[in-house]
Amino acid sequence: MIGRMMALACALAVAAGAARAEMVDVDGGQIYYETCGQGDPNTNMGALVLIHDGVVNSASFDDMWPILCRDFRVVRYDRRGYGKSPPAKAPYSPQDDLAAVMRAAHFDHASLVGFSFGGGLAVSYTILHPEQVDRLVISGASINGFQPSPSFGKHISAIMLPMIVGNMDAVAANAAKSGWVMAPGHDEARVKAAALLRAYPQDLGHQMRDPIKPWPSDLPRMPQLKVPTLIMTGDHDIADNQATSGAAQALIPGSRRIVIDDAGHLMQLEHPREIAELIADFVKKGR
Repeated sequence: MIGRMMALACALAVAAGAARAEMVDVDGGQIYYETCGQGDPNTNMGALVLIHDGVVNSASFDDMWPILCRDFRVVRYDRRGYGKSPPAKAPYSPQDDLAAVMRAAHFDHASLVGFSFGGGLAVSYTILHPEQVDRLVISGASINGFQPSPSFGKHISAIMLPMIVGNMDAVAANAAKSGWVMAPGHDEARVKAAALLRAYPQDLGHQMRDPIKPWPSDLPRMPQLKVPTLIMTGDHDIADNQATSGAAQALIPGSRRIVIDDAGHLMQLEHPREIAELIADFVKKGR
């Protein structure tokens, strides 16, 4: 009797699209990923892959997750060295890692949703595998080929300085005070960011020492993209990211760019419901 009840509970969980957490082997390491939802990955609106930025891991999508999982089959994963994924021990390809996650999730194709570094990775992957990408959504994307301004590094250093003594609350506070990482007044987002940094201190600064294999500039190939593309930018985001977003709109044919009010670089923490609904609407309509 107990066995039948457990089997029934498992069946109901699967039918309801309950989240599953797994590891997938990749070249020289492993990647932690989660899937949820009931969307049909065989349709152009069925599957989503969420790709996190270079500061916090895929837990930054916690508040977006249940919203998107209602209508789509969704995957989120921790890139190497972030969250629950161990760091790389040798040079590796983030594009190959993303391909491995999609195979493990049984996604022949999907819409890619990337934030900051994740947005740049989504662009690179779409150029490399256009047949696998149904829609492309990028936010504050760090795109291969765009060079940061001299002042950008100073802004980053000022925020991350307390990391030297392990004061993650101060790092989050600096990010909030910056006015561009998070727009002013988003105390709840600051608290969430600080909690993530305390839980996964290895995330912060990891990108600086990540042994990613060299990748050529994507700028010459972006005009070849045919996939419907949505480019999001927070109205408070730093000038470098504003410029990159504008250039991406100019380079990707037919792309649409929108500016999110009262939002900085980490808009997924500031406005999770609004951003999730924008993504869902664009993926369903493709415009």
